[in-house]
Amino acid sequence: MKELSAYLRMGGCEPRGALAGRIEELKAEILKAMRPRRTWRRVSVADIPRPGSSLLRHLAGCRDAYLVCGTLGTGVDALQRRLSVTSGADALIVQALGAAYMESWMDEMEDAIRAELAPGESIILRYSPGYGDWPLAAQRDLLEMLDSSRTVGVSLTDNMLMVPSKSVSAVIGVRSQELESGVHSRRGG
Repeated sequence: MKELSAYLRMGGCEPRGALAGRIEELKAEILKAMRPRRTWRRVSVADIPRPGSSLLRHLAGCRDAYLVCGTLGTGVDALQRRLSVTSGADALIVQALGAAYMESWMDEMEDAIRAELAPGESIILRYSPGYGDWPLAAQRDLLEMLDSSRTVGVSLTDNMLMVPSKSVSAVIGVRSQELESGVHSRRGG
């Protein structure tokens, strides 16, 4: 509820009373509508499409990275559209629930990626196209490299909007203790 209240911009207040009850009802609906899927692929940092200087700074010290894509599926979009006809408030709640569930789904994907890392490796924070100076247009290349339309059902509109809307693409850098040790020893510390 705390995360949901942030997405609803409730200033840290948790929903109570009738609102909390309605949120619980809509949670049940969104959980039925969700068909979460995800895919990832490990690549060399040199293979990341059109990296800007901000992404390269973010990936400093990483040789490899994961290209990732996750989605909650088209059912969430359909539910939100249906609710927007009858209740803007319900559609807003489903939008916030979708954002919270999407974040949780991506966190679970990071846990799955951590499980396949070699000893001494760790991952850094996700970085998505459109952040910093990494162009949003790089998302098309990233999704093509993941074959996301086939593997998870995620595509892009001409305006670079992801379909389904509750989808995320990103790069997650891989750090190696071995590499970090070498960097520190070259610096003399």
